[in-house]
Amino acid sequence: MRSRLGNLTHKFKIGENMVKVKKEQQKRNPILWFLFAIVIPVLLAFGIAIVILSVAGIDVTGWAKEKGSNIPIISSMVTTKEDKDLKRQLEKANETIAAQKDELDDLNKEIDSLEGLIDDLEMDMKRLENRNKSEENVTNDDSAQEIDEEVKKVAASFRKMDKEKAADIIQNLDKNMAVAVLASLSGDVRGGILAEMEPKLAAELMEDMLQK
Repeated sequence: MRSRLGNLTHKFKIGENMVKVKKEQQKRNPILWFLFAIVIPVLLAFGIAIVILSVAGIDVTGWAKEKGSNIPIISSMVTTKEDKDLKRQLEKANETIAAQKDELDDLNKEIDSLEGLIDDLEMDMKRLENRNKSEENVTNDDSAQEIDEEVKKVAASFRKMDKEKAADIIQNLDKNMAVAVLASLSGDVRGGILAEMEPKLAAELMEDMLQK
């Protein structure tokens, strides 16, 4: 009796499992049918159409991007050639701006350095002018030699300076001091500075140098 009851219970469980399997198959079959009967054929047809149109010379990709860019959701996902070109131009412009900023910083530093050099030269020349005025009648060799060394020191600074700036400074000096500084410079440097001066003043300074 127990054996029969156990067999019935076992058969009942097997039946339940078969029913479950059958139900699962019934659930899967519509999905598989939809996949094989609709989705895959549509994808194949779409792929074949793209190949045919491409062979015919039609830009399918460009057309798809153009149409997709008009759809709000898809347009955010489509990157057109114009967008890429614009991004590339923007990156290049930013690089150019950064390079120009670095160049401008270097120029500002150079200007600051030149301004400091000019200030130092102006102070040296004022000191020399004052000393020259106070020692005009002194014939002491040591004093004359000291003045000559100071003149050479100032003249050395003019060799590193822009010719136009050097000319502006020298033509505002005492005439004797200007002649002394120019006489201490090499011919090339002196010629470049004189070329930046007023012709009349340059001629007068040259004449004074020749007389000395």
